Amino acid sequence: MSARIRQAAIAAATGIMLSTASEFATAQAPQDAQRIRIRIGDKAVTATLNDSAAARDLIAMLPVSIRMRDHMNREKTGRIPGPLSDRTPGSRTYSASDLGYWRPGGNFVIFYRHDGLTIPPPGIVLLGKIDSSAVEIFDIPGAVEVLVELIK
Repeated sequence: MSARIRQAAIAAATGIMLSTASEFATAQAPQDAQRIRIRIGDKAVTATLNDSAAARDLIAMLPVSIRMRDHMNREKTGRIPGPLSDRTPGSRTYSASDLGYWRPGGNFVIFYRHDGLTIPPPGIVLLGKIDSSAVEIFDIPGAVEVLVELIK
């Protein structure tokens, strides 16, 4: 029996859940997932936030209206009322439909397209992901007003 299988058996017997470091940051029970709605004009998408300290800080601010501008033809960015936790590490990678937080500017970020580039240091703090493929509603020129609210 491999060490990993033995550890899993022991964990199952004692009720302890094992996870890798990357799973720990993003895995959560579906009933614990915090869902938000992001409105832009008369359109809206839903998203699921991860269980990071930064995402919990964002939840505490909701509802919030954010004036967002287009950045690099791949994302909308807009300043939020206050900083989010610095305990959540940044990532150099992202996917279209990711939600993030850019610490240096205090910006909430909605990625609507991937351009093949990586994020410069200190990286983007990933907060969650838009639930559907409707992320293209953010692919419009210029500034927009976005309302982010908790779904209860």
